[in-house]
Amino acid sequence: MKREKIIKIMDRIVEYSLYGLIFFIPISNAAIEIFVSLAISAFIAKKILQSKFIFRDSSISSDSLGTSQRQSLLSTHLFLLFFIIFCGLSLINSGCYLQKSLKALVFKWLEGIFIFLMAVDALSSRQRIRNVVAIFLAVGVLVAVDAFFQRFLGIDFLRKRPIMPIREGVYAITGPFKHYNGLAAYLSSVSSLAIALFLAKTKKMIYRVGLFLLIVLLGLSVLFTLSRGGWLGFLSAGLLMLFLSRKCRVILPFICIFILLAILVPWIRRKAMFTFQAGGDAYRFAIWEGAWKMIKENPFLGKGLGTFMDYFKQHTSGLGTQYAHNSFLQIWAEAGIFSLLSFLGFLISLLYSCIKAFKKSQDFILLGLICGIFGFLVHSFFDNHLYSLQLSVLFWFMLGLAVAIIKLEPDVSL
Repeated sequence: MKREKIIKIMDRIVEYSLYGLIFFIPISNAAIEIFVSLAISAFIAKKILQSKFIFRDSSISSDSLGTSQRQSLLSTHLFLLFFIIFCGLSLINSGCYLQKSLKALVFKWLEGIFIFLMAVDALSSRQRIRNVVAIFLAVGVLVAVDAFFQRFLGIDFLRKRPIMPIREGVYAITGPFKHYNGLAAYLSSVSSLAIALFLAKTKKMIYRVGLFLLIVLLGLSVLFTLSRGGWLGFLSAGLLMLFLSRKCRVILPFICIFILLAILVPWIRRKAMFTFQAGGDAYRFAIWEGAWKMIKENPFLGKGLGTFMDYFKQHTSGLGTQYAHNSFLQIWAEAGIFSLLSFLGFLISLLYSCIKAFKKSQDFILLGLICGIFGFLVHSFFDNHLYSLQLSVLFWFMLGLAVAIIKLEPDVSL
């Protein structure tokens, strides 16, 4: 009896730590680390008391899952396990950077995977999922208002960050994030969830009006970031939602208005057209070329986790220390092709399972997560979001939340 009580206490600690984690993602890195550490400690203690192996927990063995669901989730977990193994093998090439590689393995990738597993395990009821969604939307409102505050007054009120100059007379909002690309990735993910909930059938007019206003606020904030990768991720998420939901009359106007504003507002149009100007993205292409040189040296096991910036300077001149500005290229350069393929296999397997589950259940929270994750990945092709503490935590949590919802849909054929 005492053991069961302790397990329930640990479960509650994980639950509320995850709530705190979601709340502080855009606000405080220190708070993120505190809540992650607290949640992982309680999660491991809970699993020890339950005598369950972490990779083979209730997310797979739940009685509510059909055979096809269980097999699909098992394949997702296996891809994730292979990813960890190949990342570990990349440390063979770390050399003098072995300590840095170990730190990247434990405090970056394993921490993210634990967040995924904890979300799957702890968000075991509709009420808990509704709590998470409410926190997501509430913090989304706070961050978008903060971004507008920064746009018109020059500084945000959450972190006191000044608006970021890009070119003469052109300024991008960052909100509480260090860079406008980070803000765009966060807001795009929240907006996908808000739009999906707007599509759900509900008779509460106040609820629908509130969601509509939130969508407008988030969409304008994404535009004001002037993040072209963020715009592409936002539009990609919208197009996928259009394809999956078939609700053209609702989604198409949002997409068209977003594109029209990007074309008609002069200072937004100038940033959009920068892509097509001579040398517009030459800097990013030069970084990718340096990353490719690193890949060719160690294509199978990579140079070692966490070593990209250390080796980057040896393969380029005049670019200094840089991330790859492409999360997938950086995974390949650091951890090798087998790690990248395992990671892609994990993502494809998970998204496929989620899409199948949505078609069966028509759960619009799940739809919002699918599209938010997809848009995030599109944006990550042009940036280093998987290497950002705030955004990687957001990413792994969304993945775990999506799987948690599948668990609650009995007999969904995958």
